Formats: sequence, C-alpha cells, structure tokens
Amino acid sequence: MRVYVLGSGSSGNALLVESSGTRLLVEAGVGPKVAASRLAELGVELGAGELDGIVATHRHGDHFGHAGKLATAFSAPLYLHPGIDGVEPAASVEVRRYDIGRAFRVGALTITTVQVPHDAAQVALRVDDGTHALGIATDVGRVTSGLVGLLGACDAALVEANHCSEMLAFSEYPDVVKRRIGGGWGHLSNAQTAELGARLVGSRLARLWLGHLSRSNNTPARALETVASRARGIDVDVIPEASPVALDVRTTRPHQLGLPF
Repeated sequence: MRVYVLGSGSSGNALLVESSGTRLLVEAGVGPKVAASRLAELGVELGAGELDGIVATHRHGDHFGHAGKLATAFSAPLYLHPGIDGVEPAASVEVRRYDIGRAFRVGALTITTVQVPHDAAQVALRVDDGTHALGIATDVGRVTSGLVGLLGACDAALVEANHCSEMLAFSEYPDVVKRRIGGGWGHLSNAQTAELGARLVGSRLARLWLGHLSRSNNTPARALETVASRARGIDVDVIPEASPVALDVRTTRPHQLGLPF
C-alpha cells in the first residue's frame, strides 16, 4: 500500500491511497490542479476516470472545500456519511452515502469508520487492502476507546498532533479560539497524541505519522519528542508540511495479544 500525502494542515488536507489497482482520495481540502501538481511532484499522474472514489471525514473547508470540483475533475464518486448533509454537488457528481461504523468497499479497499469528537460530525478511517491497513485520524477533540481500537488494527496511521498546549496558552489567539482548539471538541495536543501512542503500544500499529501540526502553536521537534517518548516501540515521524510526500504501509509486525492474565 502506497500513500501520497498532498496536504496536512489548515491550508488543506488530502491524501491518495493506492493499492491493488485501486486509488482512493481521502479528504478534499485541495483543488484538482493542486492535487494533480503535487502528485506529479511524486511521479504520479492522475486523470479523469483514474480515481475510484473520494471519502470525506467531515464538512470543514480544509477537508471538504473542493469535494465537488475534485469529483467532477476526476470523474469519481463522492462517499459521504450522514453527518455531511445539505450538500448539493454538481449534477454530474455521483454521491454514495455510507453509515458510520459499517464497513464499505471502494474497489479493492475496505473502509471502516468510527465517530470521533469534533465540532463537526467527524470520523476516523481505517483503509484495508487485505494485507495492509492504514489509519487516518485528524481533527479529533480527545482520545476515545473507539479510536484506539480502530488504529490498533492498522499497520500505520496518520494522526494529528495539532498543538503544544503551552504554546497555545501563550499565543495571540483570542480566548474563544484557544478554547475551541484545546477543548474536547477541537484538536489533539502533543500530549494527547502521546497518550494515544502509549495506548497503542503492543498493538498491530508499527508506524505513526504525525500531521496537521499548527504553524503557530507547535513545532515538528516538540511534537516528535513528546509523542515518541510514550509510543515506545512504534516508529514515529512527522509529515513535512511544505511539500507532498510518499509513504509506504509496511507488513504487519508481530504484536502481543491482550490475554486475561
């Protein structure tokens, strides 16, 4: 399984998952020209009819703002859960609804979702090709047991480490924005993502990529140090913000089973 991260942050989120002849775009926060250009930087050409589907996690603009344009440009169906309502894409766009918690297929890929806390109806995803599985969880207000279970069944995951709580507290953001980001319906701090990493130790998860870092209230070094210190035995890295990147989801590593003794 190959993953092409085209954007991860408030300026626009999108990643392409490619496996077994299927191409799936997760998130629609960049436009078609930007998506094609960033894929070209990674040596990938994507034309109309070459994308099997677009899955959006929620309706915020940096994740969903270009959904209709992308679906039209690449002649791809748009997969939406019931929390993304009132959407009126172009008549040429095929909308396919999926239920949160019920697995569905796009080509060779099986997608499973769980709802996570955010100030919009938001899901985390597991994308499985039968051999490898990728987890995707950004815009998460707090760690839940459902999220831990979903990511623990993956080989690798892209998870947000949005902010450093201390930097946020002393930032120039208005108090209402600070409360939104740092509250239980906003974004994960470095410490919260570290907690998540600690709870995933001993699971199937072998690689954890940190994304959706705040430009103002975090640094890659802070995020990496905080999370890696608790996610012992998991390979932790930070997604570069300024350029697209290609990642491989590797074969599962051995993991311990939770035994009742």
